[in-house]
Amino acid sequence: MIDYDRLQTAYDREGFYSLQLEIGDECQQGCIYCYMNAVEDGENTLSDEQIEHILRDAHALGITAIEWLGGEPLLRESVFAHMALAADLGMRNNVWTGGLPLADDGVRRKTVEHARNGLISVHVSTVDPDVYQTFHPARPSADVTTILDAVRETLELGYPASQMLNSVTFTGLQTADDMIRTIDYFEREFGIKTSLNVYHTYLRPGTPIGELGRFVPALDAVGKVYARYTKQWGVERLPMNCVNKQYCATTFAVLCDGSVTPCATIREKDAPNVHTDGTLLDIAMRSRDHLTIKRFRQRENLPQDCQRCKISDQCFGCRSRAYAAGRGIYGKDPMCFR
Repeated sequence: MIDYDRLQTAYDREGFYSLQLEIGDECQQGCIYCYMNAVEDGENTLSDEQIEHILRDAHALGITAIEWLGGEPLLRESVFAHMALAADLGMRNNVWTGGLPLADDGVRRKTVEHARNGLISVHVSTVDPDVYQTFHPARPSADVTTILDAVRETLELGYPASQMLNSVTFTGLQTADDMIRTIDYFEREFGIKTSLNVYHTYLRPGTPIGELGRFVPALDAVGKVYARYTKQWGVERLPMNCVNKQYCATTFAVLCDGSVTPCATIREKDAPNVHTDGTLLDIAMRSRDHLTIKRFRQRENLPQDCQRCKISDQCFGCRSRAYAAGRGIYGKDPMCFR
């Protein structure tokens, strides 16, 4: 759920709209393609006191929404106290959960309460139990049913379907048709739209390069999925990101190790850190040009294909995919089927 007026204002002012805040490294689902696997020591290091300071700095920066990330943010016992503070400061709470914690009635009700002005997103990249187990080999295939039941029960509490998403990652481990069936299912059964991302080439350091190939979907398959995806959102073309470039350029992240980066899926090893390099407010002001991807405000600085693209007013490709592919933050998005 995005306040597009405030988002555009933040973009026009080269300011910030949203903060992605990782509050833990633990997760139940164990997706084998997860970007959290991109660092060897991705352990949570943020204390409750530090999170409170980060939230107050976010408010000082004019941030509208906190994107609660993990791992699995709902596994942190103090998450609801932090969400309450964010709301008191006038910021929206957007919760990005794998979905399994919502099976607990108490967790589900508290999540609905604290995200009432924001968003609840679950992560179900397939509704096929066999494909699900391919993605999550350490988990039972019955997890699919558990999450879908939790989604239904969340809606039954009165939480609007328009404030829920199914955030998915399309990889080479499934067919385009399977992903499309998943999009269809959430729309038909729940009235919930899908937020689509295409695989980021992130695996734990030391993984042989050849192992990455099976995770990368073919570009024609990406195009097929995007055709269904754009139909769902009722627009002719959508950016090759999970959001538009205005959102990307006004959002930055504090990772669970304290690093401050332009996006939670950009795991920069030399990023400034709230443990060693000052407060979040200090870092954000000092690193504003980098965090807002300022260079790409000029069309001539975009990759050549992007300069000619008809939707460059809302898309500059996924900066995280370019970074993960070794092209740097300002490289061409390798998964753009256009």
